[in-house]
Amino acid sequence: MRRSKWALNAELLVLVLGLAALSLSAGVHWYAPSALWTSQPQVTSIMWQIRLPRVIAAAAVGALLAFAGQLMQGLSRNPIADPSILGVNAGATLMLMLGALNGLALTIINTLWLSLLGAGIAFMCVLALAMRRGGLDVLRFILGGTVFSSLITCLAYAVGLLTNSTAQFRNLLVGGFTGATASQALTASSGVIVVVIIALFAHKELSLMVLDDTTARSLGVDPSRVRLLAALLVVICAGIAVAIAGNIGFVGLGVPQVIAYLHPDRFEKNMAPTMLGGAAFMLAVDVLAKTVTAPNELPLSALSAICGGIFLFAILSDPRRQRL
Repeated sequence: MRRSKWALNAELLVLVLGLAALSLSAGVHWYAPSALWTSQPQVTSIMWQIRLPRVIAAAAVGALLAFAGQLMQGLSRNPIADPSILGVNAGATLMLMLGALNGLALTIINTLWLSLLGAGIAFMCVLALAMRRGGLDVLRFILGGTVFSSLITCLAYAVGLLTNSTAQFRNLLVGGFTGATASQALTASSGVIVVVIIALFAHKELSLMVLDDTTARSLGVDPSRVRLLAALLVVICAGIAVAIAGNIGFVGLGVPQVIAYLHPDRFEKNMAPTMLGGAAFMLAVDVLAKTVTAPNELPLSALSAICGGIFLFAILSDPRRQRL
C-alpha cells in the first residue's frame, strides 16, 4: 500500500532523530544523549564540541547530497545521475587541493568558496558537453559526466601523489566527519535552509524538469532558466557537502531512488522525504564508520557505497521495481 506523504515524512523524521541520538552516543566511549548536561566537564566538552557538531554536519550533508541527486536525476531525466558520478564532487575536491597546495589556508570561508567554485566549473563543463541545439542530450550528459568525473578524480589523486600530500588530504579524498566543528555544522545547516527556501519558491518550475524543452515551453516555462536554477542548487549542495565532509558518493544516487520506490510522486512532493532520507542514511553510515573498527574510522565514501549499494540492490531485486 502506498504511503501518504505526511506518514512517510513523519516516519523519516523519527528515524533521523533516533539515528541522531545514536550517533551522539556512539564513539570510542559510549555516552547517553543526556551526557550533554552532565556535571563532568570533560564529557560535556566531548558531547558539545565534538559529537553534536558532527551529528548536525552529517545530517545536513546527507540531506544536501540526496537533494542534489534528486535535482540531477530530474534535470537529466535519468535515474543514475548523481553529483559524484558526474564530476561535481570531484571538481570541488580538486579545487580544494589546488587551493591548499598554493598556500591558501583552508579556513571555513576559503574551503567554502573553493569548493563551490570547483563544483560550479565541473558542472558547467559537463552541461556544456551535453547541450545540443534541441536541448540537453541525456546520453551525453551521463556518459560525458562519468568520463569527466573519472578524469578529475584521477587528477586529484595524481596531485596528491606528485606532491606527497595524499595523507594531508585523506579526509577530503575518502570523506568523513572527523574533526567537524561548530562552524562547519552551522555552514552545512545554513546551506540546507538556503536550498530549501530557493526550492520552495521555484518548486513548480523544478517539477517540469522531467519534460522535454518543447513541452516545457508550451507550459510557459523557460527550460534554460530552469536548468540554470537546478545547476545552481546542485552546485550549492555539492559544494557545501564536499567543503564539510569531502568526496562522498552514492547518497545522491541511491536515496532518491529509494524514496521514489516508497512514494512515487512529483518533484516537490518528494523533496522533503528525499532530504530526510539522505540525513538518515548519512547518520547511519557515520555511526558505522566510527564504531565498527573503533578507535579507527572507516572511509566514509567506501562505507556509503557498500551499505547503500546493498540496500539499493535489494530494492531493485523487488518484483515491483518497475515503480522506480
